[in-house]
Amino acid sequence: MHITRGFTLIELMVTIAVLAIAIAIAVPSFTSVIQSNRTTSLNQEMLGTIQLARSEAVKRRKDVIICRTENQSVCANGTNWAAGWLVREVGGDVVKVWDPVAGMALTGPNTGVVFHSSGMAEAVASFTATTSSCTSGSKYTIDVSLTGSATTNKTGCP
Repeated sequence: MHITRGFTLIELMVTIAVLAIAIAIAVPSFTSVIQSNRTTSLNQEMLGTIQLARSEAVKRRKDVIICRTENQSVCANGTNWAAGWLVREVGGDVVKVWDPVAGMALTGPNTGVVFHSSGMAEAVASFTATTSSCTSGSKYTIDVSLTGSATTNKTGCP
């Protein structure tokens, strides 16, 4: 007696079709999860930047600024911070530089945020982190108070 093991071509095709349907259903929801994670990550990165600038101002006993940059070395005015940003001593050395973020929208104050050696901010400021389209998903707002503390608020995209 001859016993055959394995799959027939029809069984293999049915399995591939079921797998393709499952993937087609899962991919759109997975895309929204990725966008949500990228937005959360950008928010956390900006919070870390604010904390770094404040602590560097206290540590160095000098004014330190967070500002947007286009060439990774000099501050540039503008509210679109997705091109990159940096932390530097006012009139001094660059502490750290962040690269541009693709597919994301990060807005912030036109002239940046200055922290004094006391840890206090020169003026209140607000940052907003979203995906570039922001049709669905999360939107984070970071508010910096005059005391230098930062609070974050998560809302949905309009």
